[in-house]
Amino acid sequence: MLFIFVFNLLFSIILFVSQPKENEANRWMIAFAMSAGIGALSESLVSDIIPTLQKMEVIFLLPFLFQVHIYFQFLGEVISPYAILMYSIVYSKIVKVEIKKKLSYILTIPMVFMVFVTDFYPDIAINFRVLLVWAAPYFLIASYIMFYTFRSEINMYQKQSKFRVFIVLVPAWLGVFLFNYVFRAINPHTELFRLVPTFFFIAYMLFVAYIFLHGAFGIKVKIEQQHILDKSMQIMSGGTAILNHTIKNEVSKIKFFFNIAKDSIEKKDFNEAKNSIESVFSAIEGIDNMVDRIRSKTEEIVLKETSVQLEELIRDCIDKIQPICNSKGIEIKTQLKADVTLHCDNVLLAEAINNILNNAMEAIIVPKGQILVQLFKIKNGISIEVSDNGIGIPKQEMKRIMEPFFSTKKQIKNHGLGLSFCYKAIRAHDGEIFVHSEKDKGTSVIIQFPKSRINPTKLNA
Repeated sequence: MLFIFVFNLLFSIILFVSQPKENEANRWMIAFAMSAGIGALSESLVSDIIPTLQKMEVIFLLPFLFQVHIYFQFLGEVISPYAILMYSIVYSKIVKVEIKKKLSYILTIPMVFMVFVTDFYPDIAINFRVLLVWAAPYFLIASYIMFYTFRSEINMYQKQSKFRVFIVLVPAWLGVFLFNYVFRAINPHTELFRLVPTFFFIAYMLFVAYIFLHGAFGIKVKIEQQHILDKSMQIMSGGTAILNHTIKNEVSKIKFFFNIAKDSIEKKDFNEAKNSIESVFSAIEGIDNMVDRIRSKTEEIVLKETSVQLEELIRDCIDKIQPICNSKGIEIKTQLKADVTLHCDNVLLAEAINNILNNAMEAIIVPKGQILVQLFKIKNGISIEVSDNGIGIPKQEMKRIMEPFFSTKKQIKNHGLGLSFCYKAIRAHDGEIFVHSEKDKGTSVIIQFPKSRINPTKLNA
């Protein structure tokens, strides 16, 4: 039992030191690890530590340590199910902040009730049958939430990470549930709970293996060179390069609309001139909004989330690029088959879609260019697909298209930041981005967001 205490203490210290203090899920994981640890320490006190001190005739510590055993066992038994359930709720993000806060209070009620059905003198006697009545749903619901969380994840990187967390945690706490709660409810004098360290030992070995090989709980030990994409992402300065890229795209639009305005004024077509100038102001506003979203001295993209009607946002992006496409003879078709409201940063998402549309437009050199924009529901969320019949991307360059500063375009003003920005922006929204391309046939860029990002309430509701 002392092993469980040492392991959980070490595990808690690693999480506390390595993770940001605002990581609420890991705070609940630390609460579970410490509650299981002090419960194990309680058993170790009466089975190993106190008998050893008696043999050594260190009598003065025994009354104090026995009292510690009583209260540690109580805390370990009642806090563990609560901490596990709260961890799964926070980690999965299945409920809103307000509901989560209420649940954190409501779920403590059975813990308080246990105070009144537990004998603390002369030794602790926990009523495991009463404990099992509420602990069983806590353990089982938490296990289902963790399973559902990794199974429903559409981002393959996050799905792998969530699977590793599931494998480390759920078998360990189900072992605790079975041998420490179920069997002790059947027979309070059973010694089967002493098998619990086996589950923690397996969890410990998996945890160590995963943080070395892949990473788990946000921890990764670097023992080999990281994948070129993850490594190159660190090159990006804190939004400055992205902002430059945004300005470059918007300046191209400003030049285009100012030329139209100039020609319209010469032709005395003031309505067309007015519309072009309004488009210029829209492009300037886009730059201004991006400045608000990017920190000038960090690598972090800051989300300002709100509920956005996704079809409307896509149509706004298309409207901005439509005049330029018309001038180049490019037809934009839409198949927007999903009426959904997305919880997202509308400025960042619009900028990502604008980048993809710009890339599609610039890739088209055939006389009858076409861009198809689709929006449709998928099994685990929502998908946006932008396809073009442009020049496509050579196979040897496909592996590098997400790298910052890499561009398939040879012009000096193409900085190669468009898709790398899209990658970061979509990942910041828990989404995934895929690119399929064939040289001389065209390219499709697919963005997918999980169900957790879809707001069931429409904006006009």
